[in-house]
Amino acid sequence: MNQTHITEFFDLIADGGLEQNDILAMSAEVLKAANDAESYLANDKESAYQAHFAIPLWEWVLIEQLEDGLLFRANKADALYAQIEEAFGEGELELTSAALKDLSKADALRLIQKELDPAYTLVNFSKSLNDDMQVLLMRSNKLDRFLELCKTLELAAAPSCIN
Repeated sequence: MNQTHITEFFDLIADGGLEQNDILAMSAEVLKAANDAESYLANDKESAYQAHFAIPLWEWVLIEQLEDGLLFRANKADALYAQIEEAFGEGELELTSAALKDLSKADALRLIQKELDPAYTLVNFSKSLNDDMQVLLMRSNKLDRFLELCKTLELAAAPSCIN
């Protein structure tokens, strides 16, 4: 793992929505956790990370960096979509959370993906704890590079729906 890969990872997800200095700071934080987990945890007394978690500390830190509007988590599709709607802003999307309430998870994800097409692809990303769904949005034209980069970094990522 190197800073170039982590920085590109954040660049792709942020899609121009973050300053380069912020992206560099985020990637530096992930690298600190990767290079010396014990020291990192000693200096981060507020971390909720525990050694028995299914992911390494650096991945946990990476996910924490995404939590402010770049990563969406929920146990139900309508709650997940409500977060996505909020990230886009009022009036930007036509689908409503209420339209997803009685659908199966798979059907709801297909409807969400249809709403985001063709600009964005809904991507299942990692799995930190108990949320049924943990997704991010990737520009569809950057999806292949993003998935390739996730593979290089050994991060679990796959499109939520197969069209």
